[in-house]
Amino acid sequence: MNQSRIGLAHLPTPLESADRLSAAWGGPTIWVKRDDLTGFGLSGNKIRKLEFHLAAAFDAGADTVITCGAVQSNHSRATALAAARVGLHAILYLRSPNGEPPEAPTGNHLLQRLAGAECRFITPAEYDDRDRIMTEAAAAHGNAWVIPEGASDPLGALGFVAAMHEIAPQLEDSGIVHPIIWHAASSAGTTAGMLRGADELGLDVDIVGSSVGDPAGEVEYRVRTLLTEAIARFGGSPCDVPWRVVDEYIGRGYGLSTPEELAVQAEATRLTGLLFDPAYTGKAIYGLKREIEQDRFTREDHVVFWHTGGGFAVFAYPELVESRK
Repeated sequence: MNQSRIGLAHLPTPLESADRLSAAWGGPTIWVKRDDLTGFGLSGNKIRKLEFHLAAAFDAGADTVITCGAVQSNHSRATALAAARVGLHAILYLRSPNGEPPEAPTGNHLLQRLAGAECRFITPAEYDDRDRIMTEAAAAHGNAWVIPEGASDPLGALGFVAAMHEIAPQLEDSGIVHPIIWHAASSAGTTAGMLRGADELGLDVDIVGSSVGDPAGEVEYRVRTLLTEAIARFGGSPCDVPWRVVDEYIGRGYGLSTPEELAVQAEATRLTGLLFDPAYTGKAIYGLKREIEQDRFTREDHVVFWHTGGGFAVFAYPELVESRK
């Protein structure tokens, strides 16, 4: 991999056995890939992608990065803090229900503001046109680098190509054979990078993306598009790794939770000591439990839950506290 990269994450992140969770849920052996430990403010999977995008921004001579996401976006928070660390200004286009800022900054948005990011709020309808909005903002600025939603493009996906090279020896050292890698899926860069990396290494894995809001077909389309674009940009061949996206566990939709989801998330925290935010990892861990209850796995299976971070968003969901009872 010859692409420029800035070292921001604390790597490798551990691969840990979730013994109490496995015993309580009575299904496969569950492991957790701890990308919640990539850093404190920079925790989560997004920083892996940003290592490549911020390097490209410097290579292009940019003094500002522009990106987008929901108000509680893990990616936007990580971008704001990473930009502050390396001395770049950050402009964030944040989707809110009415295009207005929230009454009070909480969770990820509090950290975006604390990092000095310029937050510009747009409506869901405007967000549908986010790529044009960001491109025009970059042109008006004159010296800005645009990072797409979730840093999910062929460049950002390199972060998870590298991540698969990181986890491969961990799987071998732990004696894990043919694992199912279960992760929260949305903008598709994580999934596409996992697939490309696993294919490069010839890893015997199944990769499952648990959608956090969009229909499976939409997420799958994004994954396939990214894989095609990656081949065009970096070379290689089509990936031959088993994968799928499930959308049975999106509930009320992105960032919206049901009492059942919150209860499972709180249960998982009590059994692991880890935080699962309702928008991303919370929906993914809820989906994993439901799959176990439906006998989708055997006791001989090994499931690696790739914890993509998002702990700060927990503080935007006080209803999680009541669900612990």
